Amino acid sequence: MHILPNDGLYITRKRKKWKFAHFDSYANCFNFEREDEPTHIKKSLKKFFIKDQPLVLEIAAGNAQFSLELARRHPELNFIAIDIKSDRLYTSAKKALQEEIDNIAFLRMPLTELGRVFARRSVDLIWLTFPDPFPRERSAKRRLTHPRFLAEYRKLLKPGGLLKYKTDNRELFLWSLEQLVQEKWQLEELSFDLHDSNLPEEYKIKTYYEEGFTAQGIPTNFVTSRAD
Repeated sequence: MHILPNDGLYITRKRKKWKFAHFDSYANCFNFEREDEPTHIKKSLKKFFIKDQPLVLEIAAGNAQFSLELARRHPELNFIAIDIKSDRLYTSAKKALQEEIDNIAFLRMPLTELGRVFARRSVDLIWLTFPDPFPRERSAKRRLTHPRFLAEYRKLLKPGGLLKYKTDNRELFLWSLEQLVQEKWQLEELSFDLHDSNLPEEYKIKTYYEEGFTAQGIPTNFVTSRAD
């Protein structure tokens, strides 16, 4: 049988389309770009969560295995894993349904639209896990610790709300610390090697990318900061 050079690419695209379709059919998945009004997403999320509990967001969640494990450990909290790509979120969404974990939802949306979906002072904790570093200086505004994003997080967080951030990229981490200090966030926990620290073990739950980085001996940088 003759195999065309682009067969692998074709199969990959086909799998992604299959995941997109299933994502949209899952009861715990929500797609911002397929809704006419952000208010519909708000109502749908509110209806989804059985209990009115403190809300935790994971931003740029990737495959969301980190949030899923937190949801397993903390049934007293509600979690929403957010990413722009639904095929990434799909795997953990499927597992959550299979395990009947009802305190986590998965939301596909552009991160620039956070303020249209979440009300001011409605979030208790935000996790920012291994975001894209956008190393070029001209792309600095796209970094998720840029002041424009920090301002959005501050609006969303309740008084005393926390932002927890981890990354393998030391240069990005140092730059992010500068932004946090400049924007008057209070630094409460700090480590340049999370997995060799005395910080809580649940902080050390590994994301998909973190598993690869720690296997290579690359340390995880971590900080907790308070908005007010």
